[in-house]
Amino acid sequence: MKRFFFPFVLLVLLSTCIDPYGFNAELGEQALAVEGYITTIPGHQEIRLRRAEVFGPDYIGVNRPEGLATVLIKDDLGRVTRLVEQEQRGLYLTEEIFAAEIGRSYNLEIITQNKKRYISKAELVREVPKLDSVTYRAVRIPSTDLLNDDYGVQVLGHFQDPKGQDNYYFWRTMESDFVLIAEPDLENIGGGPAGLPPCPPCCEKICYHKDLPKPGNIFTVDDTEFDGLYQSRVIAFVEDNGLRFKDTYRLELQHMSVTQETQRYLQLIDQQLRLTGSVFDPPPANIRGNMISLDDPDELVLGQFFAVDMEQVQVYIQKSKLEFFRRPQTIVPRCCIHFLYQDPRTGYVAPLVPTTPPSDWNPPRN
Repeated sequence: MKRFFFPFVLLVLLSTCIDPYGFNAELGEQALAVEGYITTIPGHQEIRLRRAEVFGPDYIGVNRPEGLATVLIKDDLGRVTRLVEQEQRGLYLTEEIFAAEIGRSYNLEIITQNKKRYISKAELVREVPKLDSVTYRAVRIPSTDLLNDDYGVQVLGHFQDPKGQDNYYFWRTMESDFVLIAEPDLENIGGGPAGLPPCPPCCEKICYHKDLPKPGNIFTVDDTEFDGLYQSRVIAFVEDNGLRFKDTYRLELQHMSVTQETQRYLQLIDQQLRLTGSVFDPPPANIRGNMISLDDPDELVLGQFFAVDMEQVQVYIQKSKLEFFRRPQTIVPRCCIHFLYQDPRTGYVAPLVPTTPPSDWNPPRN
């Protein structure tokens, strides 16, 4: 009986193999992605257009710049501003004198090369309550590493929220500058990368480097819970990577007033950016902005155009005023001008980091 049973089981297993199912998805047209906003500060206002490739079982696409489009900004008085495409494909700029006006509403209109038309919902520019002052403090944050905490700097904005008004705030960190401290003496004793000549005794140890603050979280809030109250609120956070706060870090920050619709959009984006893969994470959201296709209202258009009143802020974060910072700090065992150095085999020639500060560099002396 056993001799008969074993061949029977083997026959059943072989007959139940699953044949692969040939799945061919019809990939739709690339979605138009719109990125950019206009502010009340005169200057080149920037709009970027891309085509976002869809994802499918046979292909993972890339984002391609959308060139040769007609890009217009229209206000509620009927004034029209045409943006000019730059050498960088998909990048469109206004004239340098352009600025949004408080109390005016603006639409973004796009006509693509294939004559498809897109328009945004109207965005009203509302005055942003001015910041009285900006301060900062060092923070220590528990991490997944039980032996080592994360460190960073919180930036706090102090301002009076107007009573009886609905206000929606957005703070954005921009590309910033910091003092890059190097330890080239370590290179001369074998600590530097191969291929670089040894540093002379007078080698550059102090440079000024540009940095995009990390992490890229979005800070936005409405005044539902503090209408009319004075605020001392965290408006930015910069992670201490062991390099940024070895001396002075100048944070560039935008303090803005947005509409309710834009604030909700930004909240959803921030929620997705903060997902960690935990079982406690909210489900991924299908985020749609305020751009609409006039030819097909059901077409998916990505991005949000908005118009804001803005205050530009600079904060000099000085190591001497931080209660604590990451230890050990990151060592740069080479001349600081070669901080961006890469292996020659990559074929990339990295630019030298400047040793002179920006022309408007003016940290407090006390």
